Amino acid sequence: MKNVMGVELSESERTLVECYQGLVRVLKDSKELAPFERRNALKAVAALWQVVNGLDLDPGNIYEIGA
Repeated sequence: MKNVMGVELSESERTLVECYQGLVRVLKDSKELAPFERRNALKAVAALWQVVNGLDLDPGNIYEIGA
């Protein structure tokens, strides 16, 4: 996986991006999360958004998932 500058991401960086993408997918698709689960998952996504943005990737808009 490469960022917008064409730099190859390390294995650790790719894992962080996959965590972000997985959490976003869960928040978009799942209607069965308890309120505290959703709230804490949104906090985790917000933190990971900063990481993905810092890696020069396009993390998208977190407002689309209710943040």
